[in-house]
Amino acid sequence: MSQNENGNVASPPSGASLVATAPSATAMTEHGVHGHGFGQPIGFGGQDVLRGGMDRDGLFHALRRRWLLATSMGLLLATTVTGLLYWLFPETNSASAQYDVSSSPLTLLERGPNVGKEDYEIYKNTQLAYIKSPLVLMTALGANNGAISRLDMFDDVDDKVEWLRDELGVSFPSRGEIMEISMAGPHPKEDLKQVVEAVSKAYYDEVIFRDAGERALPLQILRTSLRKISDQVRDKLDTYKQLANDSGTSDVYSGFDPETQLMLTEVKEMQMQQSKLESELSKATAEFKIFETQINDPAYQEQIVDEMVQKDPMIAQLQQEAMYYEMQIRSLKATVKRGTSAQIRMLEQQAAQARQEVEQMKQQLRAQIAGQQTNEPNPYLKQATTAYQIQRQFTQAKLNELKERFEDIKSALMLKAESNTDLMLRLAEIEQLQDVEQGIATKIQTLQVENQAPNRVRAIGSKGNESAVAETFENRNRLMRYAISGLGGLTTLCLTCLGIGYMEFRARRLNGPQQIDEGLGIRVIGTLPSLSGKKSLSAKSPILAQLSESIDSVRTALMHESTSKKRQLVLVTSAETGEGRTTVASQLAASLARAGRRTLLVDGDLRRPALHTLFNAPLEDGLSEVLRAEAEVSDVVRPTQAEGLWLMTAGYCDTDAIRALATEQVQPIFDKLRADYDFIIIDGAPVIGISDSLLFGQHCDGAILSVLRDRSCVTKIHQSVELLRSVGVRIIGSVVNGVTTSADRRVTHLQQVTPKSEQKKLEMADA
Repeated sequence: MSQNENGNVASPPSGASLVATAPSATAMTEHGVHGHGFGQPIGFGGQDVLRGGMDRDGLFHALRRRWLLATSMGLLLATTVTGLLYWLFPETNSASAQYDVSSSPLTLLERGPNVGKEDYEIYKNTQLAYIKSPLVLMTALGANNGAISRLDMFDDVDDKVEWLRDELGVSFPSRGEIMEISMAGPHPKEDLKQVVEAVSKAYYDEVIFRDAGERALPLQILRTSLRKISDQVRDKLDTYKQLANDSGTSDVYSGFDPETQLMLTEVKEMQMQQSKLESELSKATAEFKIFETQINDPAYQEQIVDEMVQKDPMIAQLQQEAMYYEMQIRSLKATVKRGTSAQIRMLEQQAAQARQEVEQMKQQLRAQIAGQQTNEPNPYLKQATTAYQIQRQFTQAKLNELKERFEDIKSALMLKAESNTDLMLRLAEIEQLQDVEQGIATKIQTLQVENQAPNRVRAIGSKGNESAVAETFENRNRLMRYAISGLGGLTTLCLTCLGIGYMEFRARRLNGPQQIDEGLGIRVIGTLPSLSGKKSLSAKSPILAQLSESIDSVRTALMHESTSKKRQLVLVTSAETGEGRTTVASQLAASLARAGRRTLLVDGDLRRPALHTLFNAPLEDGLSEVLRAEAEVSDVVRPTQAEGLWLMTAGYCDTDAIRALATEQVQPIFDKLRADYDFIIIDGAPVIGISDSLLFGQHCDGAILSVLRDRSCVTKIHQSVELLRSVGVRIIGSVVNGVTTSADRRVTHLQQVTPKSEQKKLEMADA
């Protein structure tokens, strides 16, 4: 016999015995007949089998039951998510140009100034701010007569400068001296190269070339000063010669007394000191003018604004909101057919409003900086001005001292030689100017050589004094795409399996005998394996041999208990339909008959009878006719092909038969049956939803609960047990159907051994 879709047994093949075709069973578990008494669940492995959460074992059994659904749906969703992620993260190309930013200014003759780490970091941040400044970006967008701004990547972009600022990457990889200008995205690599090279050229023209011009500014100032001093020397020399000719002296008198000689020597030294001080003052003035020019540069002010913008959390939040709106707009445009919708227009307005607020706050910062510079001088310029004024006052004080001393000596010399003193002083002044002229000329030559030194920022990969050339790279994110897509697919597969496993776990289906024995505290008196496929129904199947032994174990437990307790009338029931109660009842009755006990099998499932089909017997007359007093008990009992086994079918069921179950006329029926048979096995109806088994149970000596692994619900098993307890029915134990097992070789060996009685028959036939 095999189980049908309702969990009942199907008809055996023709010519097969009842035992050989019965549903399969395994040997009793190690708990066997030593199970606990029923009652509240005591927990399985510390887990509440009724209300406990899902653990590893529960997830395993849930996926074991739903492995096909979990695998197919998981693979389907994982494939979908993998493809979606692979599409959402398209392959990106990139282009980059590099510049070498020296940590200190490059010089040829003089040793460069020592630049600290903090100063170098400031210089690098300044270059980063220059590249992303509006001046450089607007120049880049206007390159090639605006061809850059007409590229496809700038379509549907309102503020191209702001968009380019966000997309353009400028950094110092590994915090070294190489500055990289890069741009990446799902755009053609040639377009990316044009944009990066346009920004590189704009940076070279607007920043590096201008810095070279500022390096030439001191040279222009010194040349102007040299021309003025040369004119002074020429004028004074002409005046000196004219006065010498007027006095009739071709040369100044060279024979002086020692005092006059010392005074003239001191005058010459004072003139040299005066020349040195004036040179230092001129140099300080030139350096101050250069610094003042640099500090008032609009690009420097823009750098200050950028630094304040980066530090302002409100502006940073507005920029992030604008970027978030832009990302949503791009995502929606990719999904909307015509590229526009009300939601896209609303997001564009919000993005434009956010950018407008950012620009307004920048304008406020510019106005604030301009106001501060109007009201209060720049702190760096103020500091430089103070230092310059102190140095100038100190130098001027020394010059005044020299002049006073010079006047004193001049007065003394005038007293000694009024005739040639003026000429000597003029000559000394001329010599002083000539020394200054020579010093400036030397400085000019030095600066001319130093201006030939390489720029502090040099393009890498360019020829001569040109901007850096961009290099392109294809599919830079291929590995990342594979990693993200694979990880997303794997995560989806795991989450899908986990979700399906959790949904299956919530059904609280029976995983095995341990949940009945240890979890619910119901004794397991036997386990029956599941028969699947035609091979298991074969008479030579090892599972059928194991079935016979397993059901005999249940019979032995029942017979042993009947020696000490009254167990003559036994009800076999289940919580719901399709849990194998007909299988257990029929096989148990057949096993008792094989043990030499007069056994009656009663079909107590009046509403959906099955035993008449199993034994190929007519449905009428049966128990229903007896309940309606239409037939006697002895008239409805039929013998079966199995020796010692009789059958009472359910009969034709109606409302009168069901109502008769609740009357007192049932007890005399079972009293008479007790007198005629050793064991009476009733194949009852399900407990939940139908009261038939509860009514039969009140006349029985005990009940065996049939459950089916992977089908029976633990909560309903517990509910059915509580219902039986509530009407005073004692639970003998439970039989678990559908347990996976392997046949014992000691049992299957008997199938290969020919019975001795059969051997004698064969010998007689051969003779």
